Amino acid sequence: MTTRLPRWMPIGSEPELCPAGTWWDAIRAPELVGRRAFAVVEEQGLPVGPVILDAGGREPRMYFLTPVGTAAQWEEPGTVALGVSCHVVVPPADCNVGPGLHWFWLPARPHVLTLPDGLHRALIKARREREGTF
Repeated sequence: MTTRLPRWMPIGSEPELCPAGTWWDAIRAPELVGRRAFAVVEEQGLPVGPVILDAGGREPRMYFLTPVGTAAQWEEPGTVALGVSCHVVVPPADCNVGPGLHWFWLPARPHVLTLPDGLHRALIKARREREGTF
């Protein structure tokens, strides 16, 4: 059984620069906070959409793909919302291990996106745990 890939997924073996605000918006978070937020969203039983991990460089980051429009209303310290007029480098579907840019999580269903309210709560919890300010 093969999984049908979303139309925005790069074809071939190279990453592509994809526009945010067309099929999805993206929320960028530091890797350690993002990993914990991912676990919190899963623990809550909420759907988790595609998550990109850019593990290269001094500041590894995660990108959570969320519904279009999320970026316009997003406010959370330590994160960056990427929507219309922004772009995200997207790895090809089969690039799911590092080092460097790869899929941290690629759901089996092609149209699943992370819900902004659940992600927001998870990022707050993850940041507070990291800072020790429960």
